[in-house]
Amino acid sequence: MRRLLGIAFALIALGQCAQAQMWYPSGYGGYGMSRWGADPAAGYMAGLGAYARGQGVYALDKAKADAINVETMLKWNKALRARQIALHEERLKENAERVAARDERVARESVDDGMALNRLLLDILDSDPGAVKSSRVGTPLSPAAIREIPFEWDSEAVTICVDQMTGRDSLPGQLMATKYAPDRKLVREAVETAIAEDMKREVSPASRDRVVEAVARFRAHFVENTSELESGYQEAIDYLTTLSGLTRLLNDTSMKTFLSQLENDKERTVGDLVSFMNAFNLRFGPAVSERQVAIYRRLAPALREVRDAALRSGTPRSTPDRTGLPLKAAAKEAFKKMNWGELEAHAHGQ
Repeated sequence: MRRLLGIAFALIALGQCAQAQMWYPSGYGGYGMSRWGADPAAGYMAGLGAYARGQGVYALDKAKADAINVETMLKWNKALRARQIALHEERLKENAERVAARDERVARESVDDGMALNRLLLDILDSDPGAVKSSRVGTPLSPAAIREIPFEWDSEAVTICVDQMTGRDSLPGQLMATKYAPDRKLVREAVETAIAEDMKREVSPASRDRVVEAVARFRAHFVENTSELESGYQEAIDYLTTLSGLTRLLNDTSMKTFLSQLENDKERTVGDLVSFMNAFNLRFGPAVSERQVAIYRRLAPALREVRDAALRSGTPRSTPDRTGLPLKAAAKEAFKKMNWGELEAHAHGQ
């Protein structure tokens, strides 16, 4: 009996350790453990892969902890930032004449349009993929100032990744059967619409939902017509799960719920801002008011200090991903074992 009890307690301890793998300090810089987490859909699987529910980051059971752990999600974040750095550099090249003639006026404009702040943010998150150290920065920032920031989803890298994954040569063999031609067509058309919108500004919730629904229909049709024992079944399921998980990063409307729940009497910090933008894969949009310009110009030196501190940590810098292939590989590892039921619940929760 003593031996059995000993084994039982050991198993319980192991279960608790595995469950803790997805817990993050202070609820992601204060966001997970505050009223910001009141929305059940809030903070789900964005840049860092936060699984936030209720009043905090919910713990995964052992099976999920084994399949989706912190290290895997940090690798995904690192790959995402490497791809975003490359795309950011391409956008800078498009403004080569202005950059070449840089003076104090142009430098100010670079801050005002968000480009300089976005570069600082990318440098911070590249050096601190989990935003764990950066989230502790205590430089005060009022809730009103955070609400004034014109956030944009930094979805371009994800959109291109989805585009690559839905190309004809990227689908698993099982999904290339003739009977699935209508499903492939629906998914591809939905993806092309999302890409076109992202090139202009950002993917709309309606277009994101169209991709989500097309992938869900494809999966349902595949499951109805394929036995789990067939060769290639799991590869196809993993592919569709990855594609569905990625699609939810294009536009996560629960971010607006987080902002609306900011308490005016509770001071926030620049560390909170970095953590929030990391969790929702956000970037700074162009300032369109004098108030936003003033906020950006105050943020620039504060973010520069955070960036310099992150760089001093000695974390190796990422090589810009100019092909998207490393991001595609990281997506497969990070998303393939996600629970389909929870993906669907999140879609309806938004």
